[in-house]
Order: sequence, then structure tokens, then C-alpha cells
Amino acid sequence: MQTNFNQRARAVCLGAFCKLLVKLYLILFCSLTFALGTETGLSQDAKIAITSEKSISVKQVFRLIHKQTGYKFIFSNAYLKDAPYVTLNKGVIKTKDLLDNCLSPLNLDFEFTDSQTIVVQRKKPVAQRVNSDTKRDQFTISGMVTDADGAPLPGANIIEKGTTNGTQTDFDGNFTLNVSDAQAVIIVSYIGFATKEIPLNGSTSVSVSLEEDAAGLEEVVVVAYGTVKKSDLTGAVSSIKTDEINATPSARLDDALRGKVSGVQITPTSSQPGAAASIRIRGTNSITGNSSPLFVIDGLIGAGNSADINVQDIESVEVLKDASATALYGSRGSAGVVLITTKRGKAGQSRFTYDAYTTFQSPTRFIDVLNASEFADWQNEVQGTEAYPDPSSYGEGTNWQEEIYRNGAPMTSHTLSASGGNEKAQYFVSGNYFNQEGVFTGGNLKRYQFRVNGDYKLNKILKVGNSVTLSRSTTVPRSSNIINIAGWFPTLPVKDENGEYTIQTASAELSAENPVGAAAKNVNLDTRTRILGTIYAELEPLKNLRYKINYGTDLSLDKSEDYAPSTLFSQANDRGTATIANSEYLSVLLEQTLTYSQTLGEHSFDGLLGYTRQRIFNSGSSVQTRGFTTDYFTYNNIDAGSERTGASSFANEFGVESFLFRLNYAYKGKYRVTLNGRVDGSSNFAKDSKWGTFPSVAVAWNAGREKFIENLSLFDDLKFRASYGRLGNPASGGTSLARLGAGFTYLFGNSGDITNGIGLNRLGNDQLKFETTDQLDLGLDTSFFNDRLQVTLDYYHKKTKDLFTDQEILWITGVPTAIIPTNFGTIENSGFELFVNSINVDKGDFRWDTSFNISTNKNKVVSIPDEDGELLINRIGGVVNIPSAVIKEGEPLGAFYGYIRDGIWNSQEEIDASGLEGRGVFPGGKRFRDISGPDGVPDGIIDNNDQTVIGSPHPDLFGGMDNTITYKNFEFSMYWSFVLGNDIFNETDAWLNTAFDNNVSARFADRWTPTNTETSVPSARGVFRTELVPETGIIEDGSFLRLRNLSLGYNIPSDKLPIFQSAKVYVRGTNLLLFDNYSGYDPEINRGDENARRGYDQAQDPAVRSYTLGLSLTF
Repeated sequence: MQTNFNQRARAVCLGAFCKLLVKLYLILFCSLTFALGTETGLSQDAKIAITSEKSISVKQVFRLIHKQTGYKFIFSNAYLKDAPYVTLNKGVIKTKDLLDNCLSPLNLDFEFTDSQTIVVQRKKPVAQRVNSDTKRDQFTISGMVTDADGAPLPGANIIEKGTTNGTQTDFDGNFTLNVSDAQAVIIVSYIGFATKEIPLNGSTSVSVSLEEDAAGLEEVVVVAYGTVKKSDLTGAVSSIKTDEINATPSARLDDALRGKVSGVQITPTSSQPGAAASIRIRGTNSITGNSSPLFVIDGLIGAGNSADINVQDIESVEVLKDASATALYGSRGSAGVVLITTKRGKAGQSRFTYDAYTTFQSPTRFIDVLNASEFADWQNEVQGTEAYPDPSSYGEGTNWQEEIYRNGAPMTSHTLSASGGNEKAQYFVSGNYFNQEGVFTGGNLKRYQFRVNGDYKLNKILKVGNSVTLSRSTTVPRSSNIINIAGWFPTLPVKDENGEYTIQTASAELSAENPVGAAAKNVNLDTRTRILGTIYAELEPLKNLRYKINYGTDLSLDKSEDYAPSTLFSQANDRGTATIANSEYLSVLLEQTLTYSQTLGEHSFDGLLGYTRQRIFNSGSSVQTRGFTTDYFTYNNIDAGSERTGASSFANEFGVESFLFRLNYAYKGKYRVTLNGRVDGSSNFAKDSKWGTFPSVAVAWNAGREKFIENLSLFDDLKFRASYGRLGNPASGGTSLARLGAGFTYLFGNSGDITNGIGLNRLGNDQLKFETTDQLDLGLDTSFFNDRLQVTLDYYHKKTKDLFTDQEILWITGVPTAIIPTNFGTIENSGFELFVNSINVDKGDFRWDTSFNISTNKNKVVSIPDEDGELLINRIGGVVNIPSAVIKEGEPLGAFYGYIRDGIWNSQEEIDASGLEGRGVFPGGKRFRDISGPDGVPDGIIDNNDQTVIGSPHPDLFGGMDNTITYKNFEFSMYWSFVLGNDIFNETDAWLNTAFDNNVSARFADRWTPTNTETSVPSARGVFRTELVPETGIIEDGSFLRLRNLSLGYNIPSDKLPIFQSAKVYVRGTNLLLFDNYSGYDPEINRGDENARRGYDQAQDPAVRSYTLGLSLTF
């Protein structure tokens, strides 16, 4: 029997949320309707692909347009005599916009004819007042034109409004122009950037910063092993640019992406500095296998989600979600792929950038517990003694959370970068220092990082390059066990009258150590040195044919050093314990690809063939000693310990060899087909199961280019996508293989001596094979109002079968580990993703942009070939040691499993009248519902038969909304994120409030007593550990709405900066507001990254609110 106890409450929340979305949509739609008007683009315009940044002549621009569109040009050579070169940025631009930018500064106009011909001619003269004072009245201005980052824009057009009087910027972005008077207005334009009108208002010096124009220059998206125009995408890909990434100050990329990408749920696992988040793309699709996305950094596969990459070095992040987008990563692409592209140099003048910020962090909130006098009264009742004769004398006592967590913990970052080059060599170099103090006392992360990216053209056919990062970080790990902080005795001070840290010996539930003293005395240090880099060579022996070889390596050296001093109460017998652990990780990747592209009339295609080989080596060792005569040496002289209590080492190796292919075909630019796939051979499997094939197919129809759609004058773009494919998931290193181990002792010879030996400690399974995920994706991309409103909608369905799990075997097999890896079971994920981007207002100096995303995901276990189609998991421990979750057919993975609470038993008479017996049946105890018995019907006994599904950790909806407003030199942004419909298993609360000898939640001040029966809080008897069972009272709503980011910046005009090209100052707040109903520290929780243990709040630290002051300089 199954009961959804939250169904009614969730329906109310969902209904209210949907109403809110409808209101937001109507407001947005109305504002768009009035702000945008009825502008539409020229339907006859074709789009021109610019494959790389370059400067070419106007005639070469004509040839480029002719090659891609078939348009022919009629013009006089005299028109183009002495015409300056035109600088083109990489991307896609409409033919009309390209010609406008090229010809307007030359006083030339153009006209499309019906015969696929473009006629270029002189502009008709504009009537101007001419008199003898004209020369005398001229007004000379000068200035500079840059992009948003302060880089100069050579070849930008500056025209006096209402005239044909104009000029272009030089190589350094500078210009000089004589205008008619001091009140003139100049128009500044550049290909791929939004045009600006600047009133002079008497100023002789003008500084202009242009923003990229989404309507003028179509986005180029990084995909697996290449790039593609966004309009040509056949797969589901989300792209995030550097400005969005840097909107959140953080040591990690995942913090910056939370809530910004449709279909991607990012949940923090700890507020400890540098701690990784849990990331799921389109749901959880494995039980024990990997469900985290594959990270690829500058082409290096498996580089990982770590704090070793400076987020300010990142140019863009692409999230690949469907089978078509991820198929080229084969057996490692089923959980999605995150492509990280770092910044590279551009030809032009050297540019230096300095970015710095200082942030102050504080916990967002604490758990409310009993104060000292309330605790004393509570203990008297629980213990049944007068341990605290005068409870009121203790007053408020010590709030241990306030003592251990600090307000205003600083975080600072300094990044200095340089970039530039010429046509043959470009470079990007950066250095970063990052220092973050944790909100937990003593916690800290320091990182030093250096990056060198370079591209070098050796000759006409050969190009080489590199991407190398060197980093070193030190971490002082500090993470709480909240029971030993919030639950510690509030009646004790931090230090006694002698200045020594207090201890407690009355509670068996709590650590004897004072939490502040333990944080101050323990010595911990984790050190990591990492080299992450790739080098490549690219050869183009024939036109459109390219061969590329790429070599990458990822080397990490980790060291963990810990010392527990003899002054700790827990070390009274051990007299100090030192532990040192070292590990080494090395990944080596070699890739070779061959690409070819060709256009034949209205047909175009490109293909890719590739071979990759990757080896991963991992080894480590550790040693522990105790019994130190002095704490002076800590872990620096581990031999000083009198007793070695542990020593171990390990080594393993993993390899994958792959063949990959891709074929793209397009007809008339309207109909597209993509076939791609990968064949992987993995060392994790036995000979007959080593190889797996992972193909996909995708089609796209650019319906917006059909005449009957163009004639509607409604869509700027309308594209339908569909893809289907199979992806994989490899088992972890050596999982399918039998394992040998040491430590098996036996008698040797006649002497009876015990000798160590080796033997099997785990059986293998030569039938184990890849998990496979079949995924269908249906997508729609459309835009309106000259691309000012862009919408992307996707539906997906994923089915993962042959799930990895460990199956128990009989002990008589003789191996210590009585489990064997196997494939069984099937999981489905399906849902919708919506992304909307709009330019709401763009008038003069004012612009307002909005982006919004919302996603759904339904996770369901389809089949479990186990007894009764369910598997009970996640024992919560304690005396009862019973499961708290279930893997059950028809339910989401890891659904919470327990009893349904129906209030509190108020009297023995009420109990007698019910006829119930069993768990919790006593006055003041939790009243559980009798829903079943051994025969499947209620039997009057509260026992394990009455457990059922009581919640799900998977949300119904999640997403975010970002609003950015710019006015003149000011920038304002506000970003909200939300989650709706998930449940949280508040294990922290359960453990805190079911122990009789530690502090408990403040709500126990209103506990049940014979004279206080109108309460939902159980009696003192109900807090004993024997009463700790999974039940609906522990399950809480995890829905929330959060103001994640609020920012205000100011771009200082360059004419006020004698040294710098650009400067920006900003203030920013993070996690400023939270609307939720959760009683714990924060509803965004996930302890660890286990697939079947999601949604558990297990002693997680508080979330962090921060305030930042930042500065960015370009010179």
C-alpha cells in the first residue's frame, strides 16, 4: 500500500506557483508587446558565417557573401578605391547587416534585386546648409571605441548623425572627426555589436564601449570536437558566457552555474571552502554508477569538477544534454557533458586586465535550540533527577553555533592577465591568488594558479598551440557534526575559570570535546599540486581538410596531514595521533581527428573521424602513529610516535580506447542531419564485454527559412529538432574483475608459525557490461521581434538499463566481501526544459534584459529484478537500524520510506480505544498509522509492515530568472532561483531530537505533558534513541525561492582614466533572501553525491550569505 501524505499540500503549492508563473508571463508578454512594437527582419537576408576573426577588403567581403549565398554584385571599382580593410569577428551575421557596416562609411548604398544580384551605388546626397561660416563652425572631436571588456575595436564606424560625414577607428581603436557643431550626435557601429548614438553635448573627448549584438552576430557554440553556429545545432546544448559565470564570486564553477541552466540541478554538499557540489543533468540515471556529468576542459576529457580552475579564466561553458550532443563521448556521456573553454589571445595590441574582489561571508541562519535554563529544566524531566536544582539560574547560556561559526569571514581574489598577439601568434597568460576563510572557525582555502594559452601559426598549413594550468592549493578542512555543536551543553562556557576549554562527560551521545576547543587544537592541512594541460598540432594539407593531434595530461599530487594533540580529551590514552596520506593521480590522453567540410551548390556536409586513447593511474599510501612525548612536532615527525597504528597503500590503473565519427549534412541550410557516435573499449570489463557502441542520429528543420513561414512575418527563426541515441556508463575502475588482497594468514610448516598470504577478497563478474541509456529529445528553437525574444523548448525521455549494483552472495564462497558486481534494473527520466531570453527594452542609454529557465524531471524505477520488486536501503543507524528509503518499481529512485505520523497519543484511554499496540504507543508518543500487516491489511500492530513511501527527494520544478538593466555607465542585475516539490529527510533533526542527554530543538519547550496535550511535539520519553524511526515528522518540504545574486556596477568613462582603457567597480550580494518552510540550516542540501541517498540533511553546515566589493581594470 502506498500513501502520498504530501499530495494535498503539494497540490496547493503547485497551483499557487503555476498562477505566479502565469502572472509573470502575462506581465512579460505585455511589456514585450508594447516595448518591441512590430519590427521584423528582412526575410530575403541570408546569414554569413565568419569562421575566424580577420581583416579583409570590401571586395573580399563581396566574395565571401557570393560564396555562401550565390548573390552577385554590380559595382564600380572606383567606389572601392582606397577603401579601408574591414575587421570581422568570428560568428554569423545577416547579409544586410554585414553590407551596412562595410558600405555606410564609404558613402555607399546597396539594393537587392529579384535576380539574386546586389547593386552597389553612391548614397544620395543629404541636403546640408552651406555658408561662409561652415569651416569656422566645425567642431573637432576625438576618442576611442572598445568592447565591453575594454579591448579596442579597430575599423569601427563613426558617423555624424544626419550626414554622410564619418570616419573609422585605427588599429588601437582611436579616431578623430570634424563635426558640424558641439551639439552634434555621432553614431558608432561595428560588426557584431549593437550600434550606439552618442550626443556630444559640447564634449571634445568621447569614449564608447559597445556591447555584443545578439541580433547582429549569431552565436557560435562549442560542441564535442568542434564548434557550430547556434542556428545549425541539431542537439540540446546550453551555453553560458564569461559575464554570467563571473556574476557569483566563488572558488568553483558549479557555484556560478546554480539555477542558470535548464535541466541542470546543482546542489551544494558543504559550505566548506572549495567543496564540490552535486550536479545532475536531466536526473539521476544510475544506482551505484556515475550520475555526475563528464567535464572536458580545453579538450581534456575527465578533467573533473574542481576548485583548481580560476573561473575568471573561463571564456564559456557549454552543457551538452541529449544523445546527439554527447554521443562523441560515448560510454562517459550518459550523465551529460560540461565543456569548459578558457580564454585565448586575439591578434591586436597587448591588453592587460586586473580583476580583484573582497567578499565577507556569514551563515544565513542557525538551528533554534533550547537555551541553558530551558535545557536544565528539560534534563531534569528526561533524567528523572534534580541534576540542575535551579534551572532558571543558567539564563541564556552558551550558543555553540554562534561560537563555532563566524560572521564576516573574508574571501579575496586577485587575477592579473595579459593577452594579445599578431596574425601568427596569439597568447593569453594569467595568474590568480585566491584566499577564502570558511565560516566554520579555522577553515581555509588558499590557491595559487598560473595559466598559459597560446596559438601559433608556423606556416600556411600548420598551426600549434597549448593550454596549460599550474595550481597549488592548501586547505584547512573544517566541517561540523551538528550534534556536537547545536547539541552541546548550553550550560557550559567555552572556557573555565582557568582559561581551559571545558569538556563534558555526562553524555554518551556527544563528543566529550568542546567544539571550539577541538577546532582550535586539531592540526589539519590538505595540499594539492596540479598540472592540467594540452598541446596540439593542426595540419591543413588541403583546403577544408584538417588533421589534428592533441595530447593532454592531468597530474595531481595530494597530501593530507592531520594531528590530534594529546591535550584533547579523546587523546588521553593515545597521547597524540598523527596521520599522513599521499596520493597521485595521472591521466594521459592522446587524440587524433580528421575533419573535412565541403559545399556543393545547395548541399553542404562535414565529417569527422577520430581515435583516442586514455590511461589513468592512481596510487597512494598512508601511515598513522600515536604515543607522542610532545605535541611540538605535530605530523612533521611521525616517527616520534611510539606505536604505529596503521599503514596502507594502493595502486590501480584504468584505460579506455575509442573510435569516433560524425557526419553533418545540410540542404539549402534548412534541412539538417547529424550522425555521430563512439566505440569505446574499457579495461573495467572482461574480454567479451570490453567494447561498447554508442551511436546517435539527429535531424533539424529550419522552418523559419521556408517561404510560407517567412511570409508570415512572425518568426525571425523557427527550428525543430529531434534526436535519438544510446549512451553508456562504465563501471568504476576494475569493478568486474576479481581482486586479490593481503592479510590472509595460515599455518606454515611444522613449527606452527602464522604466515601472511594473499587470496581473493572479492569475486569478479565476467558478464558485467556497460550501463546503457537510450535517450529521445524533441526540441524547438524560435525567436521573434528581430531576435529580441528567443525561446528554446525541449522534451526528453531517458531509459537506463543494466544498472550497476552489488548483489549479495553466500559466505561459503570463502571471500571476505560477500558481494558481486552485476547488472540489473531499469530507470527512466523524462521532462521538459524551457529557456526564454528577451531584450525587454532597448532605447537610448537604457536596456533591460531578462532570461528565464524552468525544468521538470520525473524519475521512476521501471524494474528491479529483486524480491517483490523493491530494495530497502539507507539505514539511519542507531538502536533501531532500519531502512529509510526504497528502490521500488513505479517510484522515484531513493524514495523516502517510513511510517505516517497521525499526531500524538494524548492518553492511555485513547490508546485502549484504538486497539493498537507496538511502536510509539504510549501517552505522549508519536501516533503512527496502521496501514498494513503480514496479510496486507491493517492488523492493529504498528511494526515494519506499516512502512510505506512517504516522500521523494526529486523536485517537480526548478529553474531561475535573471534580470539585467544597463543605464549609461551603470549596470544592475538581480538573479533568483527556485525549486518546487522536493522533500528533505531531516536526519540532522532526527538525531538531534531523539537523544536524551544532549540539547534539542527549541520546539521541545512546547513538548507534550499531561497538562500540555495541544501540541505536535512528543513527550520527553519520545526522544530516546529507540524511538528514532523514519516517519513523516522527519520529512520536510524542500521548496524554496532564493535571491541568489544582486549586483550594481559602474563603468568609469575612459576619458576620466588617464592610464586605463576601462575600469569597473561593483558591489554584489549573494544569498540575500530565502523564502522556504524548512527548519534546518538550508533547503539546498545533499550530503555527498550518492545516487540513492539524495535529499538527506545529515549534519550539513549552514549556507553562506556574502557581500562583495570588486574592481576590474583594463590597460
